[in-house]
Amino acid sequence: MGIVSGVASALQRLLGSKAEETAEASGLIKRRRKFSGSTLLSTFVLGFLRKPKATSEDLARTAAELGVGVTPQAVRKRYGPDLVESLRNLFDAGVTEAIAGEARSIPLLRKFTAVDIGDSSTIGLPDELAEQFPGCGGKSESGKAALKLQVELDQIDGRLKVVLEAGRQSDAKSALMKTLPAGGSLTIRDLGYFSLEWFNSLIAVAAFFISRLQPKTMVFDPEGTPLDLLKTLQEYTGDKPFERDVLLGKDERVPCRLIALRAPPEAVARRRQKAYEKARKDGRTPSAEHLAWLAFTVFITNCGSEKLSWKEVVVLYRLRWQIELLFKLWKSHNLLAHVDERDTADMRMAKFYARLTGALVQHWILLTSAWTSARHSLRKAAVVIQEHLLLILAAITDSEQLRLTLERLTRLVDRPSRIGKRKQRPGTHQLLLNPELLEYVF
Repeated sequence: MGIVSGVASALQRLLGSKAEETAEASGLIKRRRKFSGSTLLSTFVLGFLRKPKATSEDLARTAAELGVGVTPQAVRKRYGPDLVESLRNLFDAGVTEAIAGEARSIPLLRKFTAVDIGDSSTIGLPDELAEQFPGCGGKSESGKAALKLQVELDQIDGRLKVVLEAGRQSDAKSALMKTLPAGGSLTIRDLGYFSLEWFNSLIAVAAFFISRLQPKTMVFDPEGTPLDLLKTLQEYTGDKPFERDVLLGKDERVPCRLIALRAPPEAVARRRQKAYEKARKDGRTPSAEHLAWLAFTVFITNCGSEKLSWKEVVVLYRLRWQIELLFKLWKSHNLLAHVDERDTADMRMAKFYARLTGALVQHWILLTSAWTSARHSLRKAAVVIQEHLLLILAAITDSEQLRLTLERLTRLVDRPSRIGKRKQRPGTHQLLLNPELLEYVF
């Protein structure tokens, strides 16, 4: 089954039988009058995908497109705990579909069976949800109640994993970290997930990783002799990156390859300015050692030089930014974190889960159109999908018509969402195809 047919089937399954099951399980439809479980949940999911700030009037119009004639008041009365539960369960059902697009034919990526980038994003919630989703308190997006989205995205086939956790949950202890990837895959995460025990677990299953080095980590040479890495880097005068095999951790002794680059002066200045600002907020001053470390960018990986050059390591690590762009898409385009202060807690959560499920549906459609070449902007493609969502609404119950509609969207998305090539500072898609374009002055 091709990706278009696969997505068409998954869409109909999610907004059809799965929606009916979740609505029945939560008691959302007690007596069927106009709405069925499928049409009601589809109204909210597709309604907020079509218009992220949808009012009850907007949702009533979406219901009409689905063949259900109801008043805005009837839609508004549907907000309640049973709707929240149904939408949450519908999202969970969507995640289990694990839709994958056609694999990108990029040689650098295809050195691995998967290239998983992972990160998290926190969304503030009403205080009354603090018991279910405790936040960290005091922070702008993590007060008494907050929800953390843990997301992993395969850069080869676009397969998406999403786990919802409490805002105070440590990234390093996320549920996503408890399932080891398949052998031959590559995992890329930031320092929030840094764990020597986890790196050793990946090595044990023949999986690969690329990470930044946590500065206070103990470093040893292959024979086990302690290495003063900061002093070594400060004394290094080579015109290429500093590279050597090392062991990490006093007890763990993780065998890996260390690659250190001297950061450009302007980057060092920015880093140190941020360090001073952060320290000032905490009522302290940054240490001289911390400021010294900011002059370097240090990577660790269990990929040998025969598998990846240093430029390929840097280019692949930069892919981590793609998940930040995904969060930006969900928050700025799908308005995932948008709050209407007039809404009750049930209304806020229902809208959140409807938007989140809509973002998942949007991702599936993007896999049919803007994924394969890595030369398309997902944000631009999402705008085109939103503009033509009426086509999806009209075809959602007709398998063949839905497939044809998705094929049409593929053509509509192609040209408007393409990213141009740059001679100066090549873009991600250019560097993936030719890592030698990476510009770095030592």
